[in-house]
Amino acid sequence: MHADHSLLEIIAYVCIAFLFLYRGVDSLRDIQMHLDNMKFHNIPFPKIFVILGFISMFLGGLSVLFDYYVVYGASLLILFVVLANFLYHHFWSMEEPMRKRTHLWIFCNNIGVTGGLLMVIATSLD
Repeated sequence: MHADHSLLEIIAYVCIAFLFLYRGVDSLRDIQMHLDNMKFHNIPFPKIFVILGFISMFLGGLSVLFDYYVVYGASLLILFVVLANFLYHHFWSMEEPMRKRTHLWIFCNNIGVTGGLLMVIATSLD
């Protein structure tokens, strides 16, 4: 676990893991809101997607945190982020300017997070 990584890489892993673990725990109290939002956007099987989303955040976050099967964990998180961007933060179809802007910011942040996850994968393959 992290033995072959620099201190800076370990800090990066912890920061990325924190994002997903904290957001996962924080979002647990808003499960109904996430379900309602999925239903509103006509996403099939919303319960399954919400449950899989939480599982992805927790398993992927723990995988990155403990450097355990990290390539799979980071890949799972990338899949989660990409799906979240297109299913949840689709700013291009929003009308209200502030909502559109907020989701554009989240979309862009998620692209940066994806870059960080790709770096996690790259440093794990060395």
